[in-house]
Parts: sequence; structure tokens; C-alpha cells
Amino acid sequence: MPEGTSASSSAESMEEKPCSSTAAAADGSNDVMEEAKKLIGTGNRHVVMGDYASAVSVFQDACSMLAAVYGETAYECGEAFFRCGSSLLELARMDNGVLGNALEDAPEGSDEEEQPQNSGADNADDDDEDDDDDDDDDNKGEKNGEEEEVGNLQLAWEMLELAKIIYQKQDNKDDQLMAAQALLKLGEVGAESGNYSQALEDFQTCLALQLKYLPPHSRLLAETHYNVATTLCYVGQYNQAIQHYNSSIKVIETRLAMLQEVIDAAEGTDGAADEKVEVGELKQLLPDIREKVEDAKESQRTARAASQAIEQTLGGASTSSAFLCENGGPSSSSAFAAASQSPVKASEGASSSKAAADISHLVRKKRKPEEDSPVEDTDAKQAKREATVNGSGDSNASNGTGVQGEKTKESDKSASVKSSA
Repeated sequence: MPEGTSASSSAESMEEKPCSSTAAAADGSNDVMEEAKKLIGTGNRHVVMGDYASAVSVFQDACSMLAAVYGETAYECGEAFFRCGSSLLELARMDNGVLGNALEDAPEGSDEEEQPQNSGADNADDDDEDDDDDDDDDNKGEKNGEEEEVGNLQLAWEMLELAKIIYQKQDNKDDQLMAAQALLKLGEVGAESGNYSQALEDFQTCLALQLKYLPPHSRLLAETHYNVATTLCYVGQYNQAIQHYNSSIKVIETRLAMLQEVIDAAEGTDGAADEKVEVGELKQLLPDIREKVEDAKESQRTARAASQAIEQTLGGASTSSAFLCENGGPSSSSAFAAASQSPVKASEGASSSKAAADISHLVRKKRKPEEDSPVEDTDAKQAKREATVNGSGDSNASNGTGVQGEKTKESDKSASVKSSA
């Protein structure tokens, strides 16, 4: 009996060991989650205070802890990645602002003023070496600053991309809206780095999710419409930009009406204090967005005037069959319209001015066969042969062809005047 009892007790102890280890692992993961939540709360307080450098440091610690336990693509890491990426974006913006202000405040001609002072020194060579060392240090500092700036944006993109992937795997409304927020921040990263085509794609994907899950009076919709419109202005698509600006205004007006109903229902109490504050904020936003609409319309008129000027210039400068509509070929106006209204590709960060440059480049290519036409070559050869037979010099032949060329130019000018009239 004692032997059987000891054997059974040992078997029970062996069975209890894995259970205890699993429980310990669970307790350890719970402890990690609790610690990460505390770090995220601390980072959020830093964000409220505007201390994004401290916030990034705290959020990165939380991300490292959670990724080590759950894995980088685990759902538990989504919030930490999103918070860290958003703070890195704000930190990059601050760096850009500081760098821009430093460049604007830099005195002009400072280098020229320092050169005469060092030119009369006895130890000119030593001074030159010191200056070179200082320049090298400055260049190193500038390079380190640029690398840090690029690093912040790159890290922000990586963190936000992970958060987007994590939340997109979920099917519930809240997580899909978090994926939309990650896409919104990714669009801001793209716009900050000048990659407007990628930014536009992220903003539009975000807007599609928000339209699916958010009510029509949500301020997030107004913000995303505004970001889409601003990015469209960067790439010269003013018609669509005006539509999204107007959509943003419509959302804000709808929300103002909803808030006013809440305020009227709570008249005489303090329950609508937050609604009153929000109404004041929204009323301040409306004039700014309407001003953006007018700016977009003005840019659109300027682009149209430029396109018309190019059409007139191209139509009067060439009579090549490539621009003749009677033969069924494309006209210069249709070619320019197709180029100006074409959507921007993902690999291009081009503006409307680049499209205009491409059009003029194509036109110069089409004029080349006209300048080197075989008719002119045969005329030149015939004139040269006549000059050789008659014994005249090269100057007479060149004068003859020059007169013929001037007549041709005058006829072309008269034809262009008639066409423009």
C-alpha cells in the first residue's frame, strides 16, 4: 500500500508540473500586458503634453515587450504600434519645422564676411585647416540630422503598417475603424515625405472604411475628405479636390445641425457644455475650408489658362499632319486634355507642370521630321549643283537658299496669324 500511494502521488505531481508551468506562463504574459498598458498610458500623457520624444521612447518599450511575448503581428501589439507610429510622425514633423525655421533664419553672406577676417592672419594655413574641420563637423551634423529625420518617417511607416495589418485581420467594427485610422496616418506619412500618389491611395482606402462604418456627421469623415482634397491639389486634380472639400463642408454642416439639436434639447442645463465647445470649433473650421475651395478654383483657372496658351502656341507653330484633325489625327488640345486629366500613377509624384513639360517635349519631337524633310534636302542639293556648274561661290548658294527660307518663314507667319485670328 505505501508503494502504491507513493507511485500515485508521484504521478499526480508529474501531471501537475505542466499545469503549473502553463499557469506561470499565463501569469507572466498577464504581467507583461499590464506593464505594457501602463507604458501606453504614460506615453499618452506625454502626447497630451506635446513631448513626443518621450512618448516615442515609452511606446517603443511597450512594443518591444509585447512583440517579445506575443509576436510582432499579434493583436495585442496593435495599439502600441499605432501609438508609436503616430508619435514618430509628429516627431518627424517637429524636426522638419525646426530645420525649416533654421534655414529661414540663417543670415545671408555670413561666409563672405568671415573670409576677409581670416585672410590677413599670420597662420592662414592653420585657420584653413580649422575651418575645414569645422565644415566637416557641420556636414556630419547635417547628415546625422537628415538620417534621423528620414529614420523617424521610416519607423513611423513601419509601425503604422504593422498596426494596419493587425487591425485589418479583424472583422468587427471597432478594429476596422482602427485600421482606417492607421491608413489615415500612413497617408500623412506619405504626404510628409512627398509621395503624394501613395498618400492619396491610403487616404482613399481610409475613406472607404469610414464611409462604411461611421455616421454621416462624424468629424473623422470631414478630416479624411479634407486630406484627400489637399493631396489631389498637390497632383493637380482640382475638380476632384473641390468635390472632396465640399464633402468635408457638408459633413461639418450636418454635424453642426445635430449638435444644435442636442443643445436645444438641453437648454437651461449644463449637459451640453461639450457640444457648445465643439460647435465653436467647427464654425471656425468652415471659413478655412471654404477658402481652400476658392484656392482650388483659382488654381484650376490658372491651369486652364496655361493649357489654352499652350494649345494656341502649338497650333500656330506647326502644320504637321500629327496636329491636323481633318485627317482623323489627334489635335494638340485633345492631347493636352488627355495628359492633364490622366490619373497620377503610383510610381510618379508628378505635378501638372511636369505634364505640360512632357507635352512640349513631344511636340518638339514631332517637329523634327518637318525641319529635316527630304524636300528641303533635295532643294539644297540642287542649289549646290547649280552653284558648282555656274562656278559661283558657296556664299551665293547660301544666299539663294536663305532668301527661299525667309519667304517660307514669312508665309508660315502669315498662316499662323490667320489661324490665330
